[in-house]
Amino acid sequence: MTTHPADNPHSSPAPEGSGAGRLHPITLVPGDWIGPETCRIAQEVLDAAGARIDWDEQVLNADTVDQVAASCRRNGVALCARVDASPTPGRVPPTIALRKALRTWAAVRPVRPLPHTGARFPDLDIFVVRETSEDIYAGYEHEVTDGVYEAIKITTEAACERIARWAYHVATRHGRRKVTIVHKSNIMKQSDGLFLRTAQRVGAEHPDIETEEVIVDALCMKLVRWPQNFDVLLMGNLFGDIVSDLVSGLAGGITAATTLSYGDGVALFSNPHGKAPDLVGRNLANPLPMIQAASYMMRHLGETDIHERLQRAMAQVLRDGVRTPDLGGSHTSTQVRDAIIARL
Repeated sequence: MTTHPADNPHSSPAPEGSGAGRLHPITLVPGDWIGPETCRIAQEVLDAAGARIDWDEQVLNADTVDQVAASCRRNGVALCARVDASPTPGRVPPTIALRKALRTWAAVRPVRPLPHTGARFPDLDIFVVRETSEDIYAGYEHEVTDGVYEAIKITTEAACERIARWAYHVATRHGRRKVTIVHKSNIMKQSDGLFLRTAQRVGAEHPDIETEEVIVDALCMKLVRWPQNFDVLLMGNLFGDIVSDLVSGLAGGITAATTLSYGDGVALFSNPHGKAPDLVGRNLANPLPMIQAASYMMRHLGETDIHERLQRAMAQVLRDGVRTPDLGGSHTSTQVRDAIIARL
């Protein structure tokens, strides 16, 4: 299965293949709702797969961001479940605050469906590469006058070049044929114009990879009709937020929605699944999204064999009809866990 590259060209974490068998210190954020349950199952599955991990469990909330960030910096890698993001006046959600504290600047979503998860396009295989340090999400908003607010879209050449090089690194590392630059420069001629020009300049350094550009609204139309025409999608923060969920939906939803967030010297592995208060304590939550995140984390750490074995085991379990209710089955969380472990 195609995955995100293990090494960061800017911060150089462990290269692929270098981590096999060693003890890995990892920050664990179990999160809220069903997060602690699915994280525990992911830990048990990793243990059965032979992963050697020293877990540093942390509680993330508005008051512990600095503490959790220190753990992530110390360990270099974190596995994160969904955290309660209830609005707090004057504060961003804890997960966003953590990413800001760690200065993450890239989010990569490798989208490839698992079988029998409702994928509209079972052969889909796309990387969504999203810049996450600026754009409209930079958080510069103010009230101009009564009832009128202004939000500022930040675009810098340095960040555009950094994320473009990251996208071509992904393409090169995994033998991808094409990078598609996604933009809205027909309207935002200066900001998105800079993003497009910078990415095209980086693309010209990779003549073996086709570079194309597409306006974001046209991309969305094409994705729901012909997603197989795309390989690596490169875009800014806002468009990346929307398009990554669109592509995940085409691939079956939460099981294809793992997000790999990278900063300098740190990598976070997470999944948006988790806000299911009606499932808490009932042993019915789908553990596959968190196991997926854990699997990509092992790939990043150089444990390629564990990653591939987990992918095969999850696919086989689904083919054999072992599924939680959200996937149309009647099995419990622990039954899915046991089935995966048996196939490892």
